[in-house]
Parts: sequence; structure tokens; C-alpha cells
Amino acid sequence: MRLAPIIWILLFAAACGGVAAEAPLTLKLGIPRDQATSQLRSHQYCHKSDGPPQKLETYPRCKRAGTEWGESWVTARFDGDTLVELRRWERFADDNAAIERWNQLVADRLKLGPDDPEALEALRARGPLAAGTRSVKAFHVDSTTIAAVYLLTPSPPEDASVLETIIRVK
Repeated sequence: MRLAPIIWILLFAAACGGVAAEAPLTLKLGIPRDQATSQLRSHQYCHKSDGPPQKLETYPRCKRAGTEWGESWVTARFDGDTLVELRRWERFADDNAAIERWNQLVADRLKLGPDDPEALEALRARGPLAAGTRSVKAFHVDSTTIAAVYLLTPSPPEDASVLETIIRVK
């Protein structure tokens, strides 16, 4: 029996972790560190425990089969043992791939709720936007939290093309 090409694609996607790593981050700020680590693992980001807990922790992509079009990692900021900020950095060698990824992430965020000019103003009120910002969309997650998706011109130290962040604004 011969499987249709779409079946092969679905099987390959499932074997490679599915779309969890590409979906918008859905963690809520204020959760404990162990819960944040568990939820980031469901997004295909794994923590390397190499010492005592730090205020800023990095979660690289989990090991998985298949090829990647870019490189991504998450940084999580903690106050004690509580998650207070989350950033997913994505690096692409091809600018067209970065733009496509930014458009995909914005479209996926729009499925969760509309972009909001007030959220963008709250983001701007916190200080300068991320270095190299070419475009940004902001979304209210709740009354005190916003998510923002940036398209960036890569610049040191991250050299990232796309940034997704979840931050408190009040």
C-alpha cells in the first residue's frame, strides 16, 4: 500500500516535534520555575541544568531529528523562583525566511487575539524597542501582560532576525 505524500509530511512533522516549537509561546508570567521549564519543554525548548538557578536562564531547542531553517532559543527571566519575562530569539541566514517566519508568528498570534495599539504603546512606554526593530506587533495577553513579535535587523549580541517576547507592563 502506498501512502499519499500528505501522509508522509504529517508523519515527518509528528516525528520532528510537530508545530509546538513554531507556535506562539503560551506560558503565563508568574508561574514557578519548574512549571516554566516543563511548559517550555512542550514548546521544544530544553533547559541545560549546569549549576544553581540563575536570574536569567537560557533554553536551547531540544535535540530532535530533521533539519532546521534557522536557530532559536528562549531566555527566561526569574525573580526568585517566579517567571517574570520570556523571550524567544530566532536567527535566520536568509532575510526572506525571517520575514516569512515573522509573518507566520504574527498570523498565529492573531488567532489568539487581535494586535492592539494600546499594547504597542505600553511596550514603547517601557523604553526603547529591541535593537534593530524593523516592525513590531503587540498583543494583550491579559490586563498586565503583553506579547510582542519583532522583525529585526540582526545585530550583536543575539544577531536574531525574529524576537517574540512576553512581558509585564503594569
